[in-house]
Amino acid sequence: MVKNKLYLFLLFVCVTWFACKKVDIQFGDQFLDNGYTQVIKVDSFNAELSTVYIDSFGTSASGVAMIGGYNDPVFGKISTSSYFEFAPPTYVDSFAGTTFDSIALIVQPTGSYIGDSTKPVHIEVNRLAQAIVPSDNSSSILFNTNSFAVMPSLLGSKDAIVRPTANEPVRIRLDDAFGKALLKKYQNNNDGDIQTLDAFLQYFFGIRVSASANSSMIFNCKDSVVMRLYYKKPGLYTEDRVINFTLNNNAHQFNHVEVDRSAAVLKNLASAKEIKSGNINNAAYTLYPAGAMTKIRFPSVRDILKMPSYAKILKATLTVRPLRGSYGSGSYTLPPQLRLCTTTTLNQLGADIYIYTSGGSIETLTGNLQVDQLYGENTSYSYDITNYLRTVVADGTINGNGLLLLPPSGVYTSQFGRVVIGDRNNALGKTELDIVYAAVQ
Repeated sequence: MVKNKLYLFLLFVCVTWFACKKVDIQFGDQFLDNGYTQVIKVDSFNAELSTVYIDSFGTSASGVAMIGGYNDPVFGKISTSSYFEFAPPTYVDSFAGTTFDSIALIVQPTGSYIGDSTKPVHIEVNRLAQAIVPSDNSSSILFNTNSFAVMPSLLGSKDAIVRPTANEPVRIRLDDAFGKALLKKYQNNNDGDIQTLDAFLQYFFGIRVSASANSSMIFNCKDSVVMRLYYKKPGLYTEDRVINFTLNNNAHQFNHVEVDRSAAVLKNLASAKEIKSGNINNAAYTLYPAGAMTKIRFPSVRDILKMPSYAKILKATLTVRPLRGSYGSGSYTLPPQLRLCTTTTLNQLGADIYIYTSGGSIETLTGNLQVDQLYGENTSYSYDITNYLRTVVADGTINGNGLLLLPPSGVYTSQFGRVVIGDRNNALGKTELDIVYAAVQ
């Protein structure tokens, strides 16, 4: 009898212990259907798209000079010009008896461009009529909206066939009278204008390099431009020599950008500041130098909390598909990389979305571009935004925020790759959000 009571007591303890024990669920990379946990995938949460207007952005000290013009039916007629400030060389030589040969501006394309490279670009060089000085004394940044007065007569010009990817420099001959005047200062050893950098900058403020209004290409150049004076020096044999004037201050090298949207798809962008995709062909647009970038929001994502037995987001993948026909021919090249940058309702640039690599370092997501060369249907950028959505779901106060789609931080102000993406109602390419979550029964 005592033995039977002992068995009954032990059975009661075991039942009570198991009834009170919670199921231990591991949320790792592998998930097992143990009868308590379900792994569910949903794609019903909408990614809301809009195009945001950029009124101004810093272009100084970028290492890139943008020259030319291009008419884009979506973004508008874009014209660019670049400003440079030069320093005289530290030069010890005898200029007695030297004679002037020529003077030229030499620029080196980087390979990045937009437009038709088979047509000539009419390049114009003007001498500045005022010094390059930022308007805001508290900042050294110069913006796309900045400009400085130039002298009315051209310092030089050229109709050039620019082959940006051929690694060939572009040489623009400058005015002989200007070159002779410079050489004269070196022939006069005591000329104060070339004795110090400050004195030279008072004599020669710098140049602006631009292109005619009907140009059909914008090409990028390195900021390491050279103004080269060629001269001849007498001797037993006449020698050909040069004086190189190089970039003085890269913070004073900047790009001026103007956009005429009057006949473009985005003609109302400047006045509206932000246009939802539903109001403009169910699409959103990014070309940062043209003043446009895509914003992506997830206004309904917190509804996942209403899902039956919802426990946790396991994986969230955003797939961005460029519209078929919006890229792949001529100048319509896709950016090789696009990052996602956090933002608020003010549309200011925040932190980049990143992941931790297997080695523990931080890596900014750049889209892992896949190009469908045959049909274009599977061309896409994809992003793991798991951590970002977990934060949004956990904090309802930031649900009005979003993500901006733009090139990497080092090149976004000067890269002319354009992208047009569709919302869920666009048959030519849909932006989709797939969420995998765990539900506990």
